Amino acid sequence: MPTYLQAGGYKIYFWSNENAEPVHFHVTKGNPQENDTKVWLLSGGSFLLAHNKRQGLLG
Repeated sequence: MPTYLQAGGYKIYFWSNENAEPVHFHVTKGNPQENDTKVWLLSGGSFLLAHNKRQGLLG
């Protein structure tokens, strides 16, 4: 699991192969877990919060 960025206790990371999902990254505080926040990257350069199952992480 490559970590792209770490700041303020948060990690932004991605998995190299997540099947047919859109391009996205995960955000976690602490060690990565199954329900980490997932953010999709859209074609126009914007982002879409796909899910935030770890309540309170991003909002």
